[in-house]
Amino acid sequence: MRVLYISHDANLSGAPKSLLEFVTRIREKGVRPIVLVPGNGALKRALHKEEIDTRIIRYKPCVYLGTCRREDSMEYCLINRAAVGKIIRLIREEEIDIVHSNSLAVRVGAWAAYLAHVPHVWHFREYLEEDYGYQRLFPAWEKFLARRSVCRIAISRGIQEKYQEKYGVNALLLYNGVDSRRYYRPVQREQTGQKSQRLLLAGTICEGKGQWDAVRAVELLRQRGLLVSLDLVGDGMPACVSRLKRYVREKGLEPLISFIPYTAELGRFRRESMAVLVCSRLEAFGRVTAEAMLAGKIVIGSDSGGTRELIGEHEERGYLYSWGRPGELADRIQYVMEHREETEEKERRAQEFIRKLTDVEAYAGKMAGLYRRILLNRGISKRRGENGK
Repeated sequence: MRVLYISHDANLSGAPKSLLEFVTRIREKGVRPIVLVPGNGALKRALHKEEIDTRIIRYKPCVYLGTCRREDSMEYCLINRAAVGKIIRLIREEEIDIVHSNSLAVRVGAWAAYLAHVPHVWHFREYLEEDYGYQRLFPAWEKFLARRSVCRIAISRGIQEKYQEKYGVNALLLYNGVDSRRYYRPVQREQTGQKSQRLLLAGTICEGKGQWDAVRAVELLRQRGLLVSLDLVGDGMPACVSRLKRYVREKGLEPLISFIPYTAELGRFRRESMAVLVCSRLEAFGRVTAEAMLAGKIVIGSDSGGTRELIGEHEERGYLYSWGRPGELADRIQYVMEHREETEEKERRAQEFIRKLTDVEAYAGKMAGLYRRILLNRGISKRRGENGK
């Protein structure tokens, strides 16, 4: 069985990282993966290291920030039309059985599969507007292709509900598989005098990811006489990063807040942290949340989307606050500092929960089974057509 995977990004952000861990396991299930990326980057290097067949074809995402000019949409059409032609040739040359798009931010795979009459699976991983502030190019075309995909996979209940309402399509709910071997660390009771006061927030610096909430919470805690430090790990739009750094400088928070460039290796920062903050306005799933739980770190997150699904509506596996209310976030951080026994119990509960929910071996098995059912149904449909039934 040959499956062509389409990544929207050549870097190792959340969705490509999930794809990387998945395809290294799916080949053990009788699937030969070929991964298509839009350019050179960390994802291609990581796939090459794992000896995964990887190809490069230039294509552009179908989303944009701000205002889309006429020339931008024309460039999108020209580049992606050429890419679709190349993908169709690749489908035919490699005798691809299924095309699987890894993100809603890219449509060339769905487009090529439709024209080549090959089954298309589409992973719905993002809200897009609510979580990243993106706008969609030609949304009617996305709806058309979504309805003609043989299967759509939603990574959380919130995503599943959004696209049922938006496009009238059903999506299979399947939480991300996460390789626990990369992140697991047993929860250990901290000794008196060894308690960390560091916080970690990892993600693209933008309005939707909530760095402002975290910075203001640290400021409020300082006013209460509680000195905690915050590591902000990730890149972002220059204007947004500049505003945030200026605020930190003007408020005299520089000794407490560190800006650290994007890194795919967050292990050291997690180990040194007291808690991991997930302050997104609306997280589709929250890979950072899952990784933190596997690493035995308490998560304090915004009360919405996938973050609430993982933490629990009644805070069974972490703590929640209302997005845009840094005072609430400061209260939750202070509570964690003052209630370590309760926090450690939640860390253990969260770790056990997330290991079962995101078992990458079981996830790969489910996906392989899904592919087989798709091809079986396709074979039955072909035979029926040939028999005139």
